[in-house]
Amino acid sequence: MSKRFSHMAVVSVLALGVAGCATGFNGPEQALTVAEAHPISVDSQVVTLTIDADATTTDLSDRDKARLRAFANAYLVNGHGPLTITAPSGYADADGHEAAADIRQALNDAGVSWQTLSGATYRTGGDAGDRLIVSYTRYVATASECGVWTGVRARDYRNVRTPNYGCATQNNIAAMLSDPHDLIAPAAVSPRDAMSTTRAIDAYRAGETTSSDTENIEAEIAD
Repeated sequence: MSKRFSHMAVVSVLALGVAGCATGFNGPEQALTVAEAHPISVDSQVVTLTIDADATTTDLSDRDKARLRAFANAYLVNGHGPLTITAPSGYADADGHEAAADIRQALNDAGVSWQTLSGATYRTGGDAGDRLIVSYTRYVATASECGVWTGVRARDYRNVRTPNYGCATQNNIAAMLSDPHDLIAPAAVSPRDAMSTTRAIDAYRAGETTSSDTENIEAEIAD
């Protein structure tokens, strides 16, 4: 009787184990990767700089030139698409268009190509001040929020990862991205230097050294 009872107990334990595997301990949520559970979203954002058109002068102020240089540097690092200068049109727009030309020149002097610069106009009227708006598009990466603590004890019992697993890593990646647009499409590759390749091949054919002379560099460091 005892042997039969023991046999039945073993079968019952095995049956419970199989039944436990058939329950929802590991569902579709556990099949998600960290990137899928905590996705990084990339959104476009318009960056603007407003400059007043001063009718008393024919040149930009030193302050405005410094602001334009900083704006151009930010565009060259994170900007996408054209850099647009929007000038007033209509009432007393002569000073605005002259200032727009000065802004284009200042941006070009800061390293922005003429092909990248674009122009637009907006209507003004009455005594409204004439302002010029310089704008471009950049991309911002944002990860999901961390700090989900509901159901943690139940997950510990089930031996599955917590809702916060990998969330901090995804947020750090989003914060460290130099250009979030790279998550949408790869950055353009500049053409290779054909002259540099030709010089290396010519040096190899002539039996010359095609790499840096590290021995002389190490000797200079030692001295």
